[in-house]
Amino acid sequence: MKNILIPLLILFLPTPGLGSDNTGGTADEDSLTIEQAKQIAIENNPGVRQALARIRSARAVLGQAYASWFPTISAGGGYFYRHVDMQPDWQPDIRVKKDLHETSGNLELNWLLFNGFARRAQTLAARHGVEQAQQTHANAQRLLMESVAAAFYQAQFAKENMRIASQNASFNRVLERNAKIRREIGRAPRSEMLNFSIRAVQAESDSIEAGRNLTIASTVLAELLGLPDTGQAGDLHLVVAEDITDTIPSYEQLLAVALENRPDLLAIDAGIAAAEQQKNAVKGSWLPSIGITAGLNYTKQEKVDPVQEERDRYAGVTAQWELFSGGRRKAEFQEKKAEILAFMEEKRRTILSIQSGIRQAITNAKAAEKQWKRQKEAYAMTQEVRHDVELLYNTGSARLTRLNEAQTDLVRAASLAASSKVQFLLALDRLETESGRVPAP
Repeated sequence: MKNILIPLLILFLPTPGLGSDNTGGTADEDSLTIEQAKQIAIENNPGVRQALARIRSARAVLGQAYASWFPTISAGGGYFYRHVDMQPDWQPDIRVKKDLHETSGNLELNWLLFNGFARRAQTLAARHGVEQAQQTHANAQRLLMESVAAAFYQAQFAKENMRIASQNASFNRVLERNAKIRREIGRAPRSEMLNFSIRAVQAESDSIEAGRNLTIASTVLAELLGLPDTGQAGDLHLVVAEDITDTIPSYEQLLAVALENRPDLLAIDAGIAAAEQQKNAVKGSWLPSIGITAGLNYTKQEKVDPVQEERDRYAGVTAQWELFSGGRRKAEFQEKKAEILAFMEEKRRTILSIQSGIRQAITNAKAAEKQWKRQKEAYAMTQEVRHDVELLYNTGSARLTRLNEAQTDLVRAASLAASSKVQFLLALDRLETESGRVPAP
């Protein structure tokens, strides 16, 4: 009997780390790494596409601002039926009644030359608006990456728990069969067989719970990836590195990178610059506007004798100066100043949030790394203990309760090792998120 159980024990014994489901091996076409998941999310997530549409909108606004530097040309025309009933001043004793057909057309050019530099400021503000929209888009990607990583690793953890529960159930089913054989030959009580049956059922129940968690996490992951069918992610083979070689940067390094790259901070800078130019545009309204105008008019009246036909051309310089607006311009100027102050305070708050977030992320990463190394070591030692107790149990040197205890410890250690690795991976990913580094689309 001992010779039969030892090969079975080796067959079903869990392997260190997260197991073969998430490490090494040759990935098939359904495999999905965390990097691939992030790239798919960037390409397909509706929230990112919405932010991308806002960039196009901001560019269209910039195009409108550029258009103000060019002349506008307009044309018009019409065909009218007119009934004329008048008494000419030069012939007061005659009253004229006529039905006329009138054709008219006109062509006009207007070109704004100067409006107190408001046009230049509005163009620069629109340009900064494009930059702000681009940084908002990048920040949406940054936050999306954090959510994708959380869902990805949560799904992987659920898969690992399913594997652990399945191996636990298989282990107890093997012992259940052997206990049944021993009971039939009178060498084991019925309670021993039922013990393994109960523990196998409990392990299968744990597998069902882990499967539920996997379905939920996979559904969330599919939503973030923008997959048309939210059930597709559950069929993917999630690939996680067998070992972790990443190092934890210093606070100073991460802060320097974040202050240079965090898109939410850069978006605020662009907003400040845009508000400054909008304030300058309001200043320009205190000065006159000067432009060029030129045109051509044509009118022809028929059904009158003689036929009336007129043409006229004109060109000149126009100027307009709004001297009083009831305080409107001053209020607009104060509005833009207040917006700048609000942006400055938002920037200050964001910098404080970045500093706090980086400190927390580094602290969590260091603690997670220590926990992962210790849990991995504890798992390896627990495997050896369970192996030794199993051999002792098969030889009759260890009691059933000791084997149950060793198996329970092994299942718990395997789950803690898997959990600590996921927490460490999430902590490392959080460092990337806090630093503002986003995968290039």
